[in-house]
Amino acid sequence: MAEITDKPYRGATPDPAAATREAAAAARDGALPIVEIFYSLQGEGLRSGQATVFVRLAGCNLACAFCDTDFRLRKTLQSDEIVAETLKLGADCGWVCLTGGEPTIHDLEPLCRLLHANGFRLQMETNGTRPRPLWEIDHITVSPKEPQGGRLASWYAENAAEFKYVVDDCEDVARALAGARSHGKITFLQPNALNPDAAELCVDAVCRYPKLLRLSLQTHKYLGIR
Repeated sequence: MAEITDKPYRGATPDPAAATREAAAAARDGALPIVEIFYSLQGEGLRSGQATVFVRLAGCNLACAFCDTDFRLRKTLQSDEIVAETLKLGADCGWVCLTGGEPTIHDLEPLCRLLHANGFRLQMETNGTRPRPLWEIDHITVSPKEPQGGRLASWYAENAAEFKYVVDDCEDVARALAGARSHGKITFLQPNALNPDAAELCVDAVCRYPKLLRLSLQTHKYLGIR
């Protein structure tokens, strides 16, 4: 169930806890609760600019104040149906991004096995609060959410390909710096799109700490694509 913090919620999901309960109830008999499946470019982080099929899972165990995604359930699909849709949309792109919401609240092992069998490499975008996933992922992007009640599971510090911190203020920058120094992974600062001052703060921090931090922009939003 989604955890609600005392920060004002301005996220895109009207009732995160109810949305997550609905998604959990819909996930039965091997089916998965889906928000959307679409083909576009990865807009953030190390894989920015690469063609990717996105599989967005419904529900999340957190309720971040700045969340820009409506993760309410739209449909329920079996793993083979998801793979068929993925092949139809972008069979040649080679990449699938499993995102949410929070994908690790669901059992994705059958889906990941089928996607790998069909030649796709898999990226997963996660808040890193759940236990080690029991399925094979080629590229793990972790966006830690400690201020929103999300404690990072230690496994991700060793196995993530990149970390991405959403930045609102100086405390978020300090948190990203502490994380970069601790886990030593590539660490991005991403300005909160709801805060017009966040971009300048991120640019300044990356210039001051060039060996520890990089800037990640949501380039898909600038391009006007999904």
